[in-house]
Amino acid sequence: MADTVAPMCGRVVTSSTPEELAEYLGADEIVATLDAPDHNVPPTRPLPLVWEETGGPGCARKLGTARWGLVPSWASDPSVGNRMFNARAETVAEKPSFRSAFKRRRCLVPIDGFYEWGPATPGSAGKKQPWFVHRADRDPLVLAGLWESRTVEGSGGLRTCTVITVDANEDLSAIHHRMPALLPPDGWSTWLDPDLDDRDLLEALLSPAPAGLLHRHPVDLRVGNPRNKGPGLMEPVEVDTAPGDTLFGAAVTP
Repeated sequence: MADTVAPMCGRVVTSSTPEELAEYLGADEIVATLDAPDHNVPPTRPLPLVWEETGGPGCARKLGTARWGLVPSWASDPSVGNRMFNARAETVAEKPSFRSAFKRRRCLVPIDGFYEWGPATPGSAGKKQPWFVHRADRDPLVLAGLWESRTVEGSGGLRTCTVITVDANEDLSAIHHRMPALLPPDGWSTWLDPDLDDRDLLEALLSPAPAGLLHRHPVDLRVGNPRNKGPGLMEPVEVDTAPGDTLFGAAVTP
């Protein structure tokens, strides 16, 4: 497979253990886990997922997994999810592919970082430069997502998800105009509540992250091929810079 530039937001890192995520996100039950850490996850692969289910006394917050790429309940072909791995915050409540899930099936997608491709640098031979983005404090990034579930003949249930995107904040705007919608802890319960259908309240949670929350550094072009794996993909690399290059600002980790 040739190297590719992942679309926004199209490549993430999932390295925290299920136990770590359950504790961090307050999950009551772990119902499914990823096979192993993955430092280069493309769409169509599994992601960790937290959602709430009603029934009995109150809601149960569950940690499981879902295939990245939402398949709407009305879709006859599950492969439609291959291109529905992102949903724009500006249209998610109205677009037929997402509006049903936005009303009742919202979730948290915890990851440890993501890759974004910015403009080529003087030494990149014209290729876009990949960057690794993570929280400055190294806690997991908690992304706003939606999920759907359906029965697939011969393979049981299939849970799928999408990640919502918003305008980039100051930490990322030099390399891309969009970023995943990050939810702070005080917004998790509101976002997860399956009985809440207040569009204005929900959309208010979907905003660019505060400046300074994220750090980024350039990484090797090998991350462009999703077959390349391992924690070494996250390591910083030296890249040539042009005078006054705004890609290298205060948000860049050493």
